[in-house]
Amino acid sequence: MGSAVFFAIRDALKAARAQFGEHEVLSLRSPATVERIRISCADPILKRAWVEPQEGEKSFFISI
Repeated sequence: MGSAVFFAIRDALKAARAQFGEHEVLSLRSPATVERIRISCADPILKRAWVEPQEGEKSFFISI
């Protein structure tokens, strides 16, 4: 039953990304936290806030 929720979120993200013109492959890992869902939306607000890492910088977020 829990996997049904994950796949429903994934399908909703695919629809949202298509609406915003994002056609790259969706990579959503479990658990689908609020942060991961928000970043996966790829809407114009997120694109304006996106910061490209400079040479030698590592991501602030750590996957456990």
